[in-house]
Amino acid sequence: MKIFRYIMRATLIVVVTSSFFCCSDDFLRKPIGSDLNVDSIFSTKQKAMSAISKAYGNSLASGINLSGWDNNRTWNLRGGTIGHLSGEINSTKFSWEDSWLIQRGGMVADDGSGLARSDDGFGFNYASIRHNYLVIENIDKVPDMSDEEKRMVKAEMQLLSAYRYQEMFKRYGGVPLVKEILSPDMDVKIPRATLQETLDYILEQCDEAYPYLPDRHDASMGGRVTKGVALAIKAEALLYAARPLFNSATPYMSLGTHNNLICFGSANKQRWQDAVDASLEVIQWALANGYQIINTGDPLRDYGTAVSTPGNNEVLLAYKLQDGFARENYSCNSQGGGCNGMSFYQLQQYLKADGTEQQWPGIGEQRDAVDYYTRMEEMEPRYKASAMAAGRDAWNNPGDTYWSSANVTGRSNWDGRAGNEACGRRVKFWYRAGTRDWFNFPLYRLAEFYLNVAEAYNELDKPADALTHLNVIRRRAGLPDVTETNKETLREIVQREWAVEFYEEMHRLYDVKHWKLKDIGNGIIGGSKKAFAFTYLNGNDGWTEADYLGYTVQEVYQGFWAQSQYLSPFPKSEVNKDYIIQNPGY
Repeated sequence: MKIFRYIMRATLIVVVTSSFFCCSDDFLRKPIGSDLNVDSIFSTKQKAMSAISKAYGNSLASGINLSGWDNNRTWNLRGGTIGHLSGEINSTKFSWEDSWLIQRGGMVADDGSGLARSDDGFGFNYASIRHNYLVIENIDKVPDMSDEEKRMVKAEMQLLSAYRYQEMFKRYGGVPLVKEILSPDMDVKIPRATLQETLDYILEQCDEAYPYLPDRHDASMGGRVTKGVALAIKAEALLYAARPLFNSATPYMSLGTHNNLICFGSANKQRWQDAVDASLEVIQWALANGYQIINTGDPLRDYGTAVSTPGNNEVLLAYKLQDGFARENYSCNSQGGGCNGMSFYQLQQYLKADGTEQQWPGIGEQRDAVDYYTRMEEMEPRYKASAMAAGRDAWNNPGDTYWSSANVTGRSNWDGRAGNEACGRRVKFWYRAGTRDWFNFPLYRLAEFYLNVAEAYNELDKPADALTHLNVIRRRAGLPDVTETNKETLREIVQREWAVEFYEEMHRLYDVKHWKLKDIGNGIIGGSKKAFAFTYLNGNDGWTEADYLGYTVQEVYQGFWAQSQYLSPFPKSEVNKDYIIQNPGY
């Protein structure tokens, strides 16, 4: 079965310029000795598919929590930046990585080269949007495509741009809205739109694209956006609009007369209702079109399938990559080492399989290996589907020597055993993967919208409706139903479910910021960063369970937090052009 592999292989070189309003045909740049040009690319359907494919690759890849080595920070962020910054994993080595630098010194508008050191390659957003417009403006040239196909492609490109704006919305607040290809004779100094204008534009683009998209694509075109993705982008944008960071009378820091770039200027409960309505629409559409929360009664298998297996019926949209680079450099915990392990803070978000709290040692308290393995075996299935215990084979790849402790330890050669082990080597997204090179990172998974509804209903003082949707996710995880109805307590329970269900799916960093969590500077993003430290038998370095003597919790480093970090900085090189107003504190 042919699959629409819209993400180019890792060897693809993407050419982008440092200015996001670049006017060169970067994605169609003519190779030396070639007659490749716009007219050539759009001369046949087959050739046009390469431009469509790259539009997907550009639009969906930006900001993905890969460990790509992009020194210009325009595509895959270095060192798993987003996962590190969220407090899900610890960054302990490699002081040249963005993750290490930001966790210890914060984001900056200029890293010394005019580029921002942040959680986003700002310019790449607009290079992607420009590519999408080039497809829209040229797809009608294709002679062997039907009018219906061409209109669908235009809707796809429109939706991919809406996705990029939604990603910028939650990172920056209001951003410049580019609604056409900018030519050299046009005024390219487009100022930031207000927060409301940015939100309205995202919703408008989704609504305009929706009628021309299918509910499902045939198997040969799997991976392309559908009506459900249009609904999902709307729902995500409206949830961020409802959360406290934006849904407030006053901003997190003053931007003077420009507060409307980062704050709505009112705390309005209708925004929570809008989030409920949009997320319910996603759920209703999904259930009517063959999507579902996977729940066969085997929580580890069900969760592992939902987050890992390509083409499963819970994922509405995924970033797909087929290349060994994905296995080596996304998870890279077990497939070569070098990326760091789960943080102690993240481990504490998980419950035991019976729904009770696990009791971990205090700082410096020594416990033996028997205690460690007893407690690890008690953990809930979502932990076991996401991490490997020290010295144990991967729960999510049972009986597979490729995922055995000894084999994995042998490949963890960059960072030392202790750094990689931490509170679990990260194996999420590789359930029963064997040696496959398919990487299937979920961008929109149906579970998200059940938690959206649970969160928003609780804020609307409707705990019964919140629990109905929350417990769908709890039951799949094999945990007992929540019955709590106190608003503040239930809010904390829902937020904890987000942390566990969506570990390393690019939610946590933006969740904690937009919730304005009270501990954000004291253990989540900033403050004491902790992990397990192990003692080994005869210095064997933990190849198998027999090599472990004991463990404790230790502080690894102090993380950085400042109020300015709620939103990301625009690159100083763009601010200096005098059209972008910088976010406060940079």
